Amino acid sequence: MNFQTAYNLAGDSLQWSPINMSAVIPITKKIDLNLNANLDPYALDANNRRVDEFNINNGGSLFRLTNAGARLNFTLSDKDFTRSEDDEEDDLGDEKVENRSLSQGGREDDLFGKPLDYAENYKNKKQDPEEVNVDEKRYRFKIPWRLNIAYTMTYNNAARQNEINRQSLMVSGDVELSPRWSVGGNTGYDFANNGISFTTLRFNRDLESFRMSFNWTPIGPNQSWFFFIGIKASALSDIKWDQRRQPDPQF
Repeated sequence: MNFQTAYNLAGDSLQWSPINMSAVIPITKKIDLNLNANLDPYALDANNRRVDEFNINNGGSLFRLTNAGARLNFTLSDKDFTRSEDDEEDDLGDEKVENRSLSQGGREDDLFGKPLDYAENYKNKKQDPEEVNVDEKRYRFKIPWRLNIAYTMTYNNAARQNEINRQSLMVSGDVELSPRWSVGGNTGYDFANNGISFTTLRFNRDLESFRMSFNWTPIGPNQSWFFFIGIKASALSDIKWDQRRQPDPQF
C-alpha cells in the first residue's frame, strides 16, 4: 500500500493536498487486484466547491472519498497449459530406469546402484544441424498466444455525485501464427454506458530487413486504419511508406 499527500507552505488556504492511496493485492499467481482512492480533508459548500474548512469540523467524517477505482487483471498464455521437457524428464526419467532395472532382476532398494540407461544416453546425443527438418524453420507447430482480461470500475464523488461512472470488461491478446506473423487486438464492453469500448486489430509481418504492420479500428466514432512498411535498421528508418485513413471529423 502507498499513501501520498503534500502541504503547501506558501499557500494561504487549502494547504493540504488530498491523500492518494494505492494498493496491489495478489489474489493468485495470475490475478492481481489494483485499488486506488482519493481522500480529501476539506469540506464542500452549498455549490459543491472546496472551502478552507476541514470536513470533520463541518459535521462530516475525517476525509471525503472523492473518487476510487478497482482493477482486476488476469493473464493466460500457452505456457500455462504446457509443461517443459525438463519437468517431464524429472518426473518420469527415474521411474523408467527403475522399472527397467526391476524387470532385469535389479533391486528396489537400489543396493547395487542404478543401471546405465543406454536409451537415455542415445536420446541425449546432439543431432547434426544438417539433419534438422527444414520445415521446423518455416512453420511453428506450437503457436504461442497470450490473453489479458481486465475488469475496471471507477467511483466518482468529487461534487456529491455518488455514482459509478465507469465499469468495463476489457480483453486483449496476441497470437503468433508463424515465426514472422503475429495477430492481436483489444476490445471490451462498457457497462456504465452500455456499449462496446475502443476496439482495434493489429497485424504484423517480419520481412527480415523490412517490417510491415496494419492497425484497424473497425467500429465506433474513431474508425480508422493505418498501414506501414519500412526498413528496420535505425540508420535507414526514413525509407518507409505508410498510408492511413483518419477518423471522421466530429462537430
